[in-house]
Amino acid sequence: MTTNEKLLYLAAGTGIGAVLGVLFAPSSGAEIRDNLSTKAQRGVDLITSKVEEGKRFLDEKGVSTGSVKNFVDRSKEKLSDTLEGVKDRFNESVDAGTEEYHAQRSRDRGVM
Repeated sequence: MTTNEKLLYLAAGTGIGAVLGVLFAPSSGAEIRDNLSTKAQRGVDLITSKVEEGKRFLDEKGVSTGSVKNFVDRSKEKLSDTLEGVKDRFNESVDAGTEEYHAQRSRDRGVM
C-alpha cells in the first residue's frame, strides 16, 4: 500500500468517524444536518488549502505543472472511488441495522 493510499484511507476514516460521532450525538435532526454541513465545508476548505500549498511548493521546486496535474487528477479519482465505496458500505450498514431493528421490534411484540 502506497503512502497516498494510506492518506486516502486515513482521510476517509476520519470523515466517517466524524459523521458517526455527530450522528450519535444527542442533538435534533436540524442541528445534526447543520453540523454535518459545517464540518463538510471545513473539510473541503482544508483540503483545498492543502492542495494550494502543495501546488506552490511544487512550483517553487520546479516540478512541471503537467505532472502535478496528472498526480492531482489521479488522486481525485482515487479519493472519489474510495469515498463512493465508503458511502456504499455505510448505506448498506445503515440498511442492515434498520432491518435488524425492525425485526427485533417485531420479535419483541410477539409478531413473527
